[in-house]
Amino acid sequence: MIVSVDPASPVPVFEQLRAQIQRLIVSGALRPGATLPPIRQLATDLGLARGTVNKVYDALAREGLVRTNGRHGTVVLEPHETTATRDDLADAAAALALVARQLGVAPAEAHEALTAALHRLAGPPPPPPRP
Repeated sequence: MIVSVDPASPVPVFEQLRAQIQRLIVSGALRPGATLPPIRQLATDLGLARGTVNKVYDALAREGLVRTNGRHGTVVLEPHETTATRDDLADAAAALALVARQLGVAPAEAHEALTAALHRLAGPPPPPPRP
């Protein structure tokens, strides 16, 4: 699972993590039946408190995206409706454009930075969203 948090972001780390896992589920990158990393492991990997990750998993369970089985892990469920949209991508692009402008970066340089980031995350592309 590819997730990251930016403690310097104005978006709380809880929301960063919740939104990223939600997108992975609704896009099909995390398939139904997949097990999420244990709370302790993900918290350690991301440098977060276990309580923060626990709250994220609880929020995803309330949204009907995962089922928590206590010590037996947290399992991805079949999403009942698509909550991630192309608007998410547009919002992320707008945020990148704003940061690039604030830093005085030319559009071509921002594009190169995005392309490099996408290559770093390269692997098999996630499946297309379900209709």
